[in-house]
Amino acid sequence: MKRSRIALFLFGVIALLAVVCAFFPADGLLGLRFPTLGEVLSGPEPEGPSPEELLEQRRQAILAAERSEFLQFFAEDPARFYVPDGDPRFFDPLFDALERAEEEPLRIIHYGDSQIEEDRITGTIRSRLQARFGGSGPGMMPARQHATRQVGGGASVGLARYFIYGDPAYRAGIRQYGPYADFVRLDTTAVLSYYPVNSRSAERTTFDRMTLVAGNLRSELKVTARGQSETVEPGGKLALVRFELPDSSQRASMTVSGYADLYGVLLDGKGGVRMDNVAMRGSGGTFFTALDADQLRLFYDQENVRLILLQFGGNSLPVLNTDKAVTKELETLRWQIRHLQELAPRAQIVFIGPSDMATTVRGKRQTYPRLPAFVDSLKVSATQCGAAYWDIYGVMGGENSMAAWVAAKPALAGPDYIHFTLAGAQRIGELFSDALLLYYDYYRWRKDNEG
Repeated sequence: MKRSRIALFLFGVIALLAVVCAFFPADGLLGLRFPTLGEVLSGPEPEGPSPEELLEQRRQAILAAERSEFLQFFAEDPARFYVPDGDPRFFDPLFDALERAEEEPLRIIHYGDSQIEEDRITGTIRSRLQARFGGSGPGMMPARQHATRQVGGGASVGLARYFIYGDPAYRAGIRQYGPYADFVRLDTTAVLSYYPVNSRSAERTTFDRMTLVAGNLRSELKVTARGQSETVEPGGKLALVRFELPDSSQRASMTVSGYADLYGVLLDGKGGVRMDNVAMRGSGGTFFTALDADQLRLFYDQENVRLILLQFGGNSLPVLNTDKAVTKELETLRWQIRHLQELAPRAQIVFIGPSDMATTVRGKRQTYPRLPAFVDSLKVSATQCGAAYWDIYGVMGGENSMAAWVAAKPALAGPDYIHFTLAGAQRIGELFSDALLLYYDYYRWRKDNEG
């Protein structure tokens, strides 16, 4: 048969079926049913969800998996923060501020005992946050002779020093110790100079602004820097004298003259994160309620303090020999936290608990017997007060972990089985930063995916 006849036959059949589809009753006849012409031309109705619905289902499954991974860390990982009511949104106000930090600089203050001396732990956290959110500078430097691994300096003359913690012989008989609970008393003319400790270090820090923090003025205070002079009249709770510096300065100095208490010099960037290291050897962190509340409140507000880290507990543990002593210590610490919350209502407070600490028990190095229970009580006390808790003891590995940190190569803790080495302190700072930034990643994830 010719091709033309075959084609004609096929078209005829199709035409006949089309006529039947067009005129056959839609609900059928004598049990028979033909599809409508529209059904034939449009093809079969798709079954199941549309491609858009399928894509949205896949997206929701991925988001659920991501959320699950975040929440698993927040619920189980030893490096997590213990937060009030277990709410991972605890840090949202801080993260809101960090995202505006270039335009609205914020300050973080890290109070702690000898574990943070020489900017240990603090320096690592500061570096990580400034890299993420902007900012520069080492923050507060004392007005006395002082040095970290990066910056050294202080007064050109010997000035009497007073502080509210530790040896009572160094009390000044007043409440105005400044925001760092430590000052030197100026009664002459002195030059305050700051400079890089190691000019070859890759970690050399820079700053663009220098601020003298002073109080208890008993005369005019004259401050001169870079050919500019400022005079502050006596009276008032707090004096902040600022000087703008060339971008990326590594050295700075000022001349101060008069009778006043000098609380420190802030070396900061013009924007971003500013972070202070306040190391207090021998302190248990129970002194804040003894300081001048108005002076602290004024500083925290003017410097936009948004995060206060309290790293204490290690000095208290060896003398907590009874349950009554532990209970009293916890009550005192709760009092300190609530007091700081009143003075700095915009700041989140994180209590960083003690590390594992080993002592000799029956001839063997073992964790202090009361330490595990003390850490558990600190977690509860901090979170009940509306603060977060970060558990160095758990991060290290818990009971009897200090021995492994001492034996590590290079050593992460010293032979006293209490203090971290520089390498160990850096590792702790990195772990803290990693944990905090994971909470920030979750904050960003929620903003991007939850509207």
